[in-house]
Amino acid sequence: MAPDAVWMSVFADGLGGGNPCPVVLGADVLTGEDMQASTAEFGAETAFVLQPRAGGDIRLRYFVPNHEMQMCVHATIAATVLLGRAGRLPAHRVVVESPLGPLGVTWDRDSAVVDQFAPVVGAEISDLAALTRVAEALRTKVDDVAGPVRSVSTARAKLMIPLPAESALDALEPDYELLWQVCDELDVTGFYAFAPGTENVDITARQFPRRAGYVEDPATGVAAAALAAHLAAGLHAPGWHTWRIAQGRRMGRPSILRAEAERDVSGAVIATRVGGGAHVQSRDSRGL
Repeated sequence: MAPDAVWMSVFADGLGGGNPCPVVLGADVLTGEDMQASTAEFGAETAFVLQPRAGGDIRLRYFVPNHEMQMCVHATIAATVLLGRAGRLPAHRVVVESPLGPLGVTWDRDSAVVDQFAPVVGAEISDLAALTRVAEALRTKVDDVAGPVRSVSTARAKLMIPLPAESALDALEPDYELLWQVCDELDVTGFYAFAPGTENVDITARQFPRRAGYVEDPATGVAAAALAAHLAAGLHAPGWHTWRIAQGRRMGRPSILRAEAERDVSGAVIATRVGGGAHVQSRDSRGL
């Protein structure tokens, strides 16, 4: 089967919203260099569908225009919904082989929920000099930071940065070169700034990735899962906790992500998952 690209939109909150994702079918004939070149041509995070090797239902590789990634939630949702609707996956629950290992995905005709890994939570950044560099990278003030700042990873590490209101979030105009330097220093793959939600969501957020080939992302599943783990750590009740997260508003690509985290009876956050909708946009084989 010759490679074929289908553009999907994931997490859309209305017309023009969501995170676009080309899903490349029949990608086994492509080399990693081919995949990187195709992604650069597409200009968007791309999922490449491959034959499974370790007992899963499908295998995926993920690229952004500048490099390969180990995990991309919205690309996983895009590929799973597309293949499921085409009758190429088992009904409802599948195993995706990712570069990080197998992941469970629950899907239906127009949405999916992707399991993520137990969180790895970094220490709170309390050093004033370090916090000042974070604030300077966002071109805001340390006094605007509204809670603990720390790295959290459920797949790829993101820096959680709470702000007091959506207006403060919208006002951010980062110094991207400095932001990427701080990401290197803190060993994170992006900043996830967030604030209390408005308009029927719990949280609003913006994600600034490290050297991805674009400076802001309209919807970021791995960051949403990390945020759920970060927020659940401050709760008391065991069980699953859910947040509706709005992202992409400032970019004009409004998105909604449903992020969940599970606490056990000891208080530990032991699991996370992220879900949202997906629909086909178009076919496009540029670069293939």
